[in-house]
Amino acid sequence: MRSDDRDILAVPPWVASELVPGLVVPTEFCSIVNAHFRARPPAGAPLMTGVIGGTAEWIFAFADRISITVSGADAIVDRDREELARLFWADVASALAMPQALPPWQIVKERRATFAATPQQTARRPKPLTRWRNLLLAGDWTDTGLPATIEGAIRSGHKAARLALSRTSASP
Repeated sequence: MRSDDRDILAVPPWVASELVPGLVVPTEFCSIVNAHFRARPPAGAPLMTGVIGGTAEWIFAFADRISITVSGADAIVDRDREELARLFWADVASALAMPQALPPWQIVKERRATFAATPQQTARRPKPLTRWRNLLLAGDWTDTGLPATIEGAIRSGHKAARLALSRTSASP
């Protein structure tokens, strides 16, 4: 390794805290539940539909499938997968005027999908710089100025890359 090499650590916060001594990271998390149904949406279906009063929050219509997302899903993450599939499909069938018969499905549960966006956990979001000149952090859980979103993850990656390319900016 050359003395001017830089490494960007882009792993979940619980992994980063194991790899980087003394690193303070968020320690509380929220889950997300997604469902994917092998069903073609009806012609003219909106690409994204918000659901009010259902179990699903968002319905996404793709050419070959319909997917749903529930953020902050801690209240439902432990429910039976088939039960969730039936509840979600009822929301889809109602919102998109589709048959009630449950198509083939897949449920994906991410128990630690995002850090809990509380003031205490937000204060635990580290900057990309570490005490090591050649080690930078990236991830939606770092201090991006955004919530734990794909946009936050992208922003953190860009910032870490800019710092890695700048020889003087990467020193703590």
